[in-house]
Amino acid sequence: MASLLAYPSTADPSSQSNDGRMVRRADGLLHHTGLTPCLTELLDVTAHRYSTREAVVEVDGGPRLTYGRLWTSASRVAGGLLEQGVGIGDRVAIRMPNGVRWVQAFLGVLLAGGVPVPIHPGHGAAQVRRILADSGSLLLLDGELPAGRPFMDDGAAPDDSALLFYTGGTTGVPKGVVLSHENVLSTVEGVIRSGADPAVAGVRHAVALPLSSATACVAHLLPTLVAGGTVVLTSACDGAGLLRALDVERVERLSVSAPLLRRLARASGAGGGSLRVLALDDEPVSATTLTRLRERFPAAEVVSGWAMTETGGAGLVLRSGGSEGPGESAHAGMEFAVAGPAPDVGELWCRGPSVMRGYWGDPETTARTVAGGWLHTGDVVRIGPAGEVRFVGRAADAIEIPRGVVYSREIEDALLAHPGVAESVVVGVMTPRGPDLGLAVVPEPGVDLTIDAVRAHLDAPLGHRVPPRLCAAVAALPRTATGRVDRRSVRARLEVSCSTTKGSVDVG
Repeated sequence: MASLLAYPSTADPSSQSNDGRMVRRADGLLHHTGLTPCLTELLDVTAHRYSTREAVVEVDGGPRLTYGRLWTSASRVAGGLLEQGVGIGDRVAIRMPNGVRWVQAFLGVLLAGGVPVPIHPGHGAAQVRRILADSGSLLLLDGELPAGRPFMDDGAAPDDSALLFYTGGTTGVPKGVVLSHENVLSTVEGVIRSGADPAVAGVRHAVALPLSSATACVAHLLPTLVAGGTVVLTSACDGAGLLRALDVERVERLSVSAPLLRRLARASGAGGGSLRVLALDDEPVSATTLTRLRERFPAAEVVSGWAMTETGGAGLVLRSGGSEGPGESAHAGMEFAVAGPAPDVGELWCRGPSVMRGYWGDPETTARTVAGGWLHTGDVVRIGPAGEVRFVGRAADAIEIPRGVVYSREIEDALLAHPGVAESVVVGVMTPRGPDLGLAVVPEPGVDLTIDAVRAHLDAPLGHRVPPRLCAAVAALPRTATGRVDRRSVRARLEVSCSTTKGSVDVG
């Protein structure tokens, strides 16, 4: 049983939206009207419209390119790719850190008629080989870029493949997600039109997330370029360096990962007075960190978002407070439902023009994941009395405790509300007495945080006292090569700690 969630930014259930810019077609989905046929054609129009405006900047003395220079250099990369045999629809992998060169490579592959396959720069050699083999990539761009006679292919159709991203693999082997030109253009249009997530012309947008992700590339980089803004790319990994970059480049919008955000919140000194929007990734942050951010950037709206690689980077914009009514809005064209036996909790389903064409070379998994026109996301949400959506965790991460079933995200949120907790992770563990919940927390700097205080803090939301051997205070959470919290490592450590003590079974 699924119940539909409605947002002001989605059209009504009739065949056409009120503003006439969306229409519901025979497939049951809302589609944007008036889109250009392909991404390269839209970017070509933008490049000529804003040819003398700064398009992309690499801080700390890096390159600074106008739209005209960026487009010309990308077309030369395209010409070089053609000389190396790249043809229409060929996959070309890109593995390099954020920078102007990444943007040139990405645009160059598109202009050559190829399909970019972004690879996270943190992936090791084995993972890179697996992605290259699975995608059938003709080339890997990870060093000097090819250069040839300028070339531009703009003959793609809306249903043709535009991009091939690989999921993070947090729940298994990474899967290739195929996004069509309509998928990508719909995300760009939806982000630009979203009142809660503006990409106004001329905005200076610092992107401190890996461009290899669908969210950073499709929902941050491309809308900023299409709107004639300036993408500011920084390699700063410390808060003070990022703060300086915000000031020097007069950044108005910042998209940043949670670890760097925490360092930014704690950095000494002033700066960032031009910031108007602070967009967080999907990793939750503590109440203390949010308070510091609001004090440091009083003029900035703090938002986070929900999206998946499978949704092309589009989804829900989640406000972090200061607004009336539900704290979220949907990107235009995206519709959501909650499926489950209870009306107020269940798996989040979504559909819309940004949702992927399917998994690369895997029609069976595609059919299971996109069933009846709805993408089954695997994320579980609770619906509040005012219709607000609260994410509580992955369906696969449901945790059994004596009281019943809980989800990791809602317990992590409860932990992050404790003033002494900077970071948290909650996992299900198997103990000699059966399944239970385990947790690891990182204390705020200078705070003498005791595990007993953490356990007591969870008594009310859990109705269950977590055994002490299933709790740990650590200096830092283990992370994967792509920067995500490594839940498997946390689970393994906690299961070892509760297995035996002095030869006897003991979980606390």
